[in-house]
Amino acid sequence: MSVEKQKLTLLSHSKNMLNAAQSEDWQRFSELDSVWQNQLQIAVENYGSQLDSIGEQLLKDNENIQNYVKLAQAKLSNDLQKSSQSHSSVKQYLK
Repeated sequence: MSVEKQKLTLLSHSKNMLNAAQSEDWQRFSELDSVWQNQLQIAVENYGSQLDSIGEQLLKDNENIQNYVKLAQAKLSNDLQKSSQSHSSVKQYLK
C-alpha cells in the first residue's frame, strides 16, 4: 500500500470513529476502535515519519472523540443517579 493510500485509510477510519461517537453509535465505535490501535501501529511501523502530515488531524479527531465519550459518560452517570433516586423514592413510598 502506498503511503498516500495509507494516510487516506487512517484518516477515513479516524473520521468513521468520530462520526460513530458523535452519533452515539457506541456499538459501531467499539467495532472500529477494536482494530484502530493495530492498524495505526502497523502504519507507523511501515511509514513512520511519512505520516506526520496527518498526525495533527488524527490527534484532533481523538480529542473530539474523547469529548463525546466524556459527555456520554456524564449523561449515563446522570441517568443512573436519577434512576437510583427514583428507586429510593419508590422504596420509601412502599414502606
